[in-house]
Amino acid sequence: MSGLYIWFHQGYLDDPRVTPPPPSPAEHAIFAFADDWWFSLWLIICGLAILVGVFHNRRLLRDGGLVALSPAMGALSVAFIVRGLFDVRFNLTWVFALLMLFLLVGTLIRGDTHGY
Repeated sequence: MSGLYIWFHQGYLDDPRVTPPPPSPAEHAIFAFADDWWFSLWLIICGLAILVGVFHNRRLLRDGGLVALSPAMGALSVAFIVRGLFDVRFNLTWVFALLMLFLLVGTLIRGDTHGY
């Protein structure tokens, strides 16, 4: 879902109506990838791989999609944690991004022990 949102709203973080005033160059360098087409395409492909793996009971495809999606979600979480800490207007952004990062790490550590 996030990949589709990014695909249809490319460049939304650069819009001054979304992030007034425009972010500093250092801040923009941290999260500039978050609204690009290649990042949204990566999220869509990984999400589809996970869905196909779950619906067709293909463990390799499901786990591969999750492993491929993990760095992207980790980078997105870190970028928005930094953005939320440096910009007081996004006071809850870093909390939700940190929660997502903890859930991601917990999922990867727990793994799958069912042996399907």
